[in-house]
Amino acid sequence: MSDWKQNLQKTRYVMDVLLLVSFMIVSAPQATGVPGHEWLSLWFIVPFAVHLLLHWDWIKQSAKRFSKKITAKERFSLVWNYLLYLMMLLATVSGFLVSVALLPTLNIELHIQDFWSKIHHDSATLIMPMIGVHLALHWSWIVNLTKRMRVKRVKA
Repeated sequence: MSDWKQNLQKTRYVMDVLLLVSFMIVSAPQATGVPGHEWLSLWFIVPFAVHLLLHWDWIKQSAKRFSKKITAKERFSLVWNYLLYLMMLLATVSGFLVSVALLPTLNIELHIQDFWSKIHHDSATLIMPMIGVHLALHWSWIVNLTKRMRVKRVKA
């Protein structure tokens, strides 16, 4: 594998770890408090966007591969990844619509509706196990890259 591809893989790996850790922090409003949760959620958009950009080649190819003959596992993975993206989008948008700290600080006032509160709670609750399945689907990539990174570090 060429150096730039290895560096891209390492960058993806490190950013994915940062994304997971930041998601775990954002997912604990009891630990951060609601204002912290809302502000951290705003900043969470950055690693999430970087994750999508770093995997953009996969995203582009996945749409093309979906219509081709692929294994059931690969088809499930494609559908699951898109569902996870939609669930993240839903949790993020609904979170802003029920903001009690972030938006008022920015002088944006919204009337919080119970519908959006329920959507935010339910989508955020579903994301955690969905990420577990997402990690399981990509587990071999995670393990293989971890091994390669450790071997490179030992040789260096």
